[in-house]
Amino acid sequence: MNLTLLDNKLLILSAEVGLNVYDFNFELHFPCTHPYQIEGEQLCVLRVGALDDYAQEYATQLAYGIRLVNSPEQHDRASELEHWYPRLQHLTPRTMVFDSLPTAAEIEAHFTWPIFMKGSRQTAKHALDLSVIRSAEQYAIATAKYKASPILHWQKPVIREFVPLMSVPGGIPGQITPSLEFRSFWWQGECVGCGRYWYQTPPYACADLDAGLAIAQEAARLMDVPFLVVDFAKTQDGRWIVIECNDAQEAGYADIDPRKMWQAILAKFD
Repeated sequence: MNLTLLDNKLLILSAEVGLNVYDFNFELHFPCTHPYQIEGEQLCVLRVGALDDYAQEYATQLAYGIRLVNSPEQHDRASELEHWYPRLQHLTPRTMVFDSLPTAAEIEAHFTWPIFMKGSRQTAKHALDLSVIRSAEQYAIATAKYKASPILHWQKPVIREFVPLMSVPGGIPGQITPSLEFRSFWWQGECVGCGRYWYQTPPYACADLDAGLAIAQEAARLMDVPFLVVDFAKTQDGRWIVIECNDAQEAGYADIDPRKMWQAILAKFD
């Protein structure tokens, strides 16, 4: 891990994870120093990818005087759907979290096909056959793939109401159809970056993006997490909804310019 004091304002504890959409070389864009001793307790943002045990990492760094921006409770609230859904259920599709894969009959007792399936933290890289399930027969196949998936098998299964979204041009074979979806980063309740979620597709925009940002801002207020990501999208019937939340320390930038985003965060310290 590389400990960097960014512009003499904010500590960043980082490590490359090998993904262009996540990694960012701070030293190419900002004045940086590398303190070898921490005086008192200093605020820090962790950029090392997803952690198996955030609480342990939080405690380890706190012992050195480094206080990660999100507490373990705030991290769980942002990262795990079963924690953030109760706060945002009026802004997002109806959802149920199960301890283990439910039967088709259990799903049919609460939902109609098609349904959207994912893990409590993420999808299997947006794989279509593990996300949009259109029948009990398809679900039987998907459950076997879920159990074998290195991404999904350890996560609690999540069943969500399928809400058709406005699609955008482009896409990758075998993945869900790209939609009019955006990623937003929030620092202490203020938006510091917003851009296309589907950065791999041709550029897309929306005339009423401000309405979507208002929904994301309400979600950020209700979540009350210092450094948060809110993904939001427009439905085919014209509504804006929250798709997902996450601890922003673990989130990729998508189409957002990371230099401008960190400039916006640093400006909060002026």
